[in-house]
Amino acid sequence: MSGRNRLPSGEPRRASQKRTRPAVPKSLQIEIPWQPGDRVRWRDRAGVFRRDAGDGEHVEITIAERVYRVRRTELRQG
Repeated sequence: MSGRNRLPSGEPRRASQKRTRPAVPKSLQIEIPWQPGDRVRWRDRAGVFRRDAGDGEHVEITIAERVYRVRRTELRQG
């Protein structure tokens, strides 16, 4: 059976399933390790990084004395 492309259950694949390509990742996100006080840009506004919110997805930034909780992926270096 070696060399044959089978389903996890052991059944052979249908003809339409034999020539599938492996999934290609969309893009690789490089995460910047932000530090408190770093200048950041969010939605074309300049701000200051305050802290990580603790859930791994959100951070807090300050823009004009207001604190915003935004997604880490939306920040750019500014």
